[in-house]
Amino acid sequence: MAKTAAPKSKAASGKKADAAASPAPSQQVTASTPFFELSRLMVVGIDSAAGRLIQKAQAAPNGSWPSAWSIIAPGAWIIMTAGLTKDGRVAVVGQPSGTTNLSFITEDANQIGPIEKWNPPVGIGAPPGVASYQKLTMANDADGRIEIFLTDNQGRIWWIYQNPDQIAQVQKTITPPGTTTPIVVTVDQLAPPAKPWSDWIQIPGGLVAITAIRQADGRIALFGINSGLHLYRCQQTKAQALKAADWTQWAQIDTGQTGGFIEMAPVVGPLGATNLFALTQNGQVLHTRQKPAGSDTWTQWATTGYSRVPKSGLAAGIQGDGDIVLVSSDQQRVLAFNAQWDAATQNWSGWRDFGVSLFATRLTLNYNADGRLALFSLMVMPNGTNSLGTVSQMAIDSSEWEYNWTLLTEDNLKQIVVVRDLTPPV
Repeated sequence: MAKTAAPKSKAASGKKADAAASPAPSQQVTASTPFFELSRLMVVGIDSAAGRLIQKAQAAPNGSWPSAWSIIAPGAWIIMTAGLTKDGRVAVVGQPSGTTNLSFITEDANQIGPIEKWNPPVGIGAPPGVASYQKLTMANDADGRIEIFLTDNQGRIWWIYQNPDQIAQVQKTITPPGTTTPIVVTVDQLAPPAKPWSDWIQIPGGLVAITAIRQADGRIALFGINSGLHLYRCQQTKAQALKAADWTQWAQIDTGQTGGFIEMAPVVGPLGATNLFALTQNGQVLHTRQKPAGSDTWTQWATTGYSRVPKSGLAAGIQGDGDIVLVSSDQQRVLAFNAQWDAATQNWSGWRDFGVSLFATRLTLNYNADGRLALFSLMVMPNGTNSLGTVSQMAIDSSEWEYNWTLLTEDNLKQIVVVRDLTPPV
């Protein structure tokens, strides 16, 4: 799998104890709170043998991983992505084999017994004229509704969202204070929409890869790379965006000096600003962020630390103290992390090697229920399939990582998405 060595601690490198930004309100740690949130990590994937849509999740918050994977829905699947419903259940959207129509699947709200239960797939159709898909991504908007974005085989960008609740007038019988005579009043209350999903909407532009992220104010931002490796961004202009005109124009953000980009990793930082980390063709990690938070103005490109060996993979995450952590792999398959010490001054630890991967890898970061970051490494094996392993930080805000990897599968994975199930078994 991979071997790790403990790097120098932050304290040894001179980080002031009060320099770390405070965690978000939902992530405050107290003596009586053993975790940031009641959640468990779950990996949703497609296997490469039969195309099954499968999942594996921690048995409990901060818990161990089972040996077996379980099936989410029957049949074979081609492409998928995953996220969370408004009430914290895992949601999956995927393309069943033999059709371009997409299906939406959610965890059953009634989880009784040891077997994970899922609701049957619900069809959400397909954009007109689509033959296949290049990338699917989803995010929750300001209302918590799921919004799905994709790029098709022609590079077109499509969008579909759960419709907002509608206001319905209902009559209620009440007895006013000081009286004994009931009266009937008409009140407004929210009711489910008559149509659960919007129509498919085309967003102007052409991309081969796209990533969506919910920003601190609830508006969704999109980042994308086109066939020329140019990097673009846009964002919703209002909290409840319902039409293509509710988005800003795409802004090209690569320059002659940066050259093209091959990978992107957006994340919302501790000051509420959306940060974009992107990997150039030359293997350098560059950084730009909103300034001020929530605006459509961004800083010029900066480097978090030069890499003498070009990097080939990148992931971004938020650790327990609220700061950003980056993890990368390079062309020599060395794994390194780079921790943000102060968001206001953009002070970083610098790239620090902490492991080596035996094979080329794709990286994902997410946090455990206790706030420790977990790194997932999807490695391309000699037989052409992918294995998956995970390691976690030793503690919140730690520069040490577990030495031994937990192997989740030795091969047979085509694609994964890591999510936090907010309705775990307890």
